[in-house]
Amino acid sequence: MNKAVLKALGLDERDLAIYALLVEKGPLTAREIAENVGVPYTKIYQHLDALEGRGFVERVEGRPARYAARPPAEVYRGLVSYASAALKALKEHMDLLQTLYESRHGKASTTFIALIRGDKVMELLEEVIRSGESAVYVALPYPELAAPRVIAAIEEESKRIEVKLLLTKRLAKYVYLPPRVDVRALEDMFGGGALGNSALLAVRHGEGLLGIHSNERYLLDIAKTYFNYLWDRAEPVR
Repeated sequence: MNKAVLKALGLDERDLAIYALLVEKGPLTAREIAENVGVPYTKIYQHLDALEGRGFVERVEGRPARYAARPPAEVYRGLVSYASAALKALKEHMDLLQTLYESRHGKASTTFIALIRGDKVMELLEEVIRSGESAVYVALPYPELAAPRVIAAIEEESKRIEVKLLLTKRLAKYVYLPPRVDVRALEDMFGGGALGNSALLAVRHGEGLLGIHSNERYLLDIAKTYFNYLWDRAEPVR
């Protein structure tokens, strides 16, 4: 793992070596860990405390106590939530600085609109879902849009923000998500996409996908209005 990433998490390479050891060997005592990674016993607890604080390991009570690695997938989800919260807090500060910048240098335009095709549509669909700050609204009318990576992103981000998902009734039979995801279904939809900090609108075009990606406020409002129109007419799925 990159040293800069570890530093941002308050960890170092020795911490990562300890975690890898516990993943490989299972629960160990502090003394066993110290002997395996070559850290003085008097200093091993500062590494274990850092790893426990970041959710990498957990203490198993006993005499002596042992330390066990948490599942890597669980650790990753925790890091995503931690990074998301940190970036959200940073954004509030940066927004204030942007206001100050614009007062001194004039307003810089950050509005965009782009026409996209093919695999890029799927990449941006996942990106819009993962970058939502408070809520994301998703419509998946085609099987190719309801790819495993997209469904996984919806499930993961629903732990952090509100997610509403519209499906066709045919697709709804094959998509399984936890109850925290609000899912409704319609007989059919013309197109799909996702709406969060930006909007991605996607339709079938020939044998592939064609999309429009934008953060233009007027288009976001239109997309939200249309989504709500469909949502009110859709049936809950459970």
